[in-house]
This record gives sequence, structure tokens and C-alpha cells, in this order.
Amino acid sequence: MGEKLKFNVCGLPAKYFIPFFVVVMASVYFGFMPTVKIYSNDAGTYMATSFIMTIAFLMAIGGLFFWLGNTIPIVNNYLGGACLLPLLGASFINFLGLVPKELVNGTKVLMGGGFQDAYIAMLLVGSILVMDRKVLLGATARYLPTILGSQVFALGFCMLGGLITGYGVSDALFFIGAPCMSGGSGGAMTTLPALYSSLSGTDMTPMAGKFLCYASIANVLAVVLAAVGGAVTSKMKGLNGNGDILRKTGASVVTEGEKRPATSADYAALGSGIFMSFCLYLLGNILGSLPGLSVIPGLAWTIILGIIIKCTGILPDKIADNCVYSMNFALRALLPMLIAGIGVNSLKFETLAEFFSIGAFVVIFLGVLGALIGAMIFGRLAGLWSYEAGVTAGLCCCNIGGSGDLAVLSAANRMNLLAFASISTRIGGALMVIWIGLLYPLFH
Repeated sequence: MGEKLKFNVCGLPAKYFIPFFVVVMASVYFGFMPTVKIYSNDAGTYMATSFIMTIAFLMAIGGLFFWLGNTIPIVNNYLGGACLLPLLGASFINFLGLVPKELVNGTKVLMGGGFQDAYIAMLLVGSILVMDRKVLLGATARYLPTILGSQVFALGFCMLGGLITGYGVSDALFFIGAPCMSGGSGGAMTTLPALYSSLSGTDMTPMAGKFLCYASIANVLAVVLAAVGGAVTSKMKGLNGNGDILRKTGASVVTEGEKRPATSADYAALGSGIFMSFCLYLLGNILGSLPGLSVIPGLAWTIILGIIIKCTGILPDKIADNCVYSMNFALRALLPMLIAGIGVNSLKFETLAEFFSIGAFVVIFLGVLGALIGAMIFGRLAGLWSYEAGVTAGLCCCNIGGSGDLAVLSAANRMNLLAFASISTRIGGALMVIWIGLLYPLFH
């Protein structure tokens, strides 16, 4: 508990962070903000803070709220507090009028100028290349069909929920169900809004807050169903493997990959990882624009390229690991700032009450339940124990990401299956993006 309460914001203990925080706040509230003049065809000329001021402010408030979200009990483990608080906190202080107009404009310029896309590129590519090749190949052969079956059931149950609640199949599927299964809070807040924006031609970034709200609800439901499912299946013969996932002794799926450093002191390696991630993002964009291939969006192509590179070994692990370094740089250094930027730029605090409704809860519950049932059925067909498959391939596809996986596995008492949960979060989230990219044009 003491470790959780340790103050560390932006990599700094309190006695060092506070003076720097004071400098940022003094710049904002005592008229010392560096600004630039922005010319826009739509809005004319307006003043915005420079990148230095904007980034320093977002890192300061985003980092502080991120620490609070990681510290507050219950909120941190079950409600996605580390991601939820920077979003809501930044939006709230903007709602109170505590963010000057120039700083709001500066955030708009930064977020609208592609910072979010840069983050997505590093996250998507690194999350695939971080997987051990043997685990990835074994998962593809046996575990991947289980995830696919789970997602078919989840999407079907979401459609059913849309019919029951009156939301309609399309809204229930794309705007309530999909955000709960898109690879955690990062997928709900960044990847899906970007995907919908590219598919519809309309800026869907303001949907990020709603999507994260729904993903957080799904996370709580996944934890509850994991606990209830364990108690029920333990009394039913043939459904619970008591921690073992494989039913057949002859079936082999590697559960532990090679230990690989999370980061490197070689900053040229970090730079090459950023460069390669951006290039794969650009190549995905190219493929998604070509006739015949445009049925799959550019973001989904980027994911496919990452899987191909990892499974074929075209890039040696020594080189591919550089993309993992860039992913961890994005997650550890940029995530709080990104979330705070979304909160200031996209989330209107006064509309938050509109996000939750009984109807939306019903759709989310059915989607999570469908994911569990589908994974249990297809897992058994693939030679896996039903409950273990349901928890990992099903419920771990319906949470807020890494911390959600830990919460679900803790409730299920299956922490030994963390490798499979990670596959579900990363590969399952990527597959859901592909599913949505293919289905969206059919309904719109």
C-alpha cells in the first residue's frame, strides 16, 4: 500500500515536481504564456499557446491526475482511474473556466495537428512487436479462433441489446459495444475515434469520453462475471480447469515468452523505433487508400503489417524491439498528457451525464456476457478449458487494458494466465478494430 501512495509525477518526487508545477501555473495565470498567431480558413486568426506551454501544462495536470487515479483505492483497479481522472479532471477545470482561451486553442492545435496519430502509431506497432514470436504463433493456431468466436458472440449480443433497448443495431454495435472491446482504454479513447473519423469523414474525437465511460463500465462487469463464473463453473464438471488452460496434454501453447528489456539507454534505438512505427503507420495508410484494399482501413492495415512482421521474422527481434521502446516511451511519458489533451479539447464535462443510461448498461452487459459465453464455447472446441478460455479470451477483451486484465484475473484467481490475457488485450483489440473497419461501411 505504501508503494501505491508514493508520490511520483512526471518521473519526479514531490519536492522536485512541485517547484516545476508552480512554474507552469505561474506562466498560465500570471500572463507569462508564450503564444503564437494561428491562421485558419474557418476560424480566422486567433492566438494559441506555443507547443512548449501547451505540452508543459498538459504534462503537469495530466501527470497529477494520473497519479491520483493510480492512488485512489477501488477507482485505480476497477474503474480505470489512471486514465479516467486525467480525462475528467482536465475537462472539469476547463468547464470551470480555469484554462485560458489561448491554452484551449493551443491544445486544439496540438491535438488536431496529429499528436494523437503519432501516439497511436507507436502504440499499435509496439503492442504487436512486443509479443514473443512463439507465443504469437501458438496463439494464432489455437487461441485466436477462441478470441474470434468470443467476438462474434459479443457483437451478436450487442446487436440483440440494441433491438431490446431501442438503440438500434448500428448504434449499439459501433458506439456502445465496440469501445468496450477495442484493446482497453487506449483503444476506446484514441484508436476507435480515429478509425470512425477516417471512415465517416467526420471528427469523432469528441466521442472519446463516452467510449471510455462505456469501457470502464464493461471493465467492472468483466471483473464481476469472472468472480461469479469461477464460483459457478467450479461446481460443474468439465468446465473449469482449475488454472490449467489446455485440456489436452499434447497441445502446446507457449505461455511465457523471452524476457525482453522494456526500454533502452540507446536513444538512437528509441529514435529508430519511433521512425519505424511512423513508417508502418504511413504504409498502412497507403494500403488503406489503394483500390481493392481500401475495404480495410489504414489503421487496421498497420496492425496487420505488425503481425506479419512479427510472425515472419522479417525484422530481427533486435531491430523490432526498438518499436517496443517507442511504445513504452508513449505509454510512460505521453499517455497522461494525451488523456489530459483529450479532456480539454474534446470532452465537454456538462454532457457527461448523457453518457450513462440503463439502455447503454444493458447493451454493455449483454456484450460482455456474449464475449464470455462465446469464448467458453469456442475455447472448448479448440481444446481449452471453458472457464479459463472465457476469462482470458472473453472477459480480458472487455476491459480497460493491462490494469483491467489484472483485475479480471485477480477476481478469477488465474494470474498464471496473464500471458493469454495480454494476447487478448493486444491481438483481440486489434482484431476488433479490423472487425469494426469491415462492418462499419455495411451499416452506414
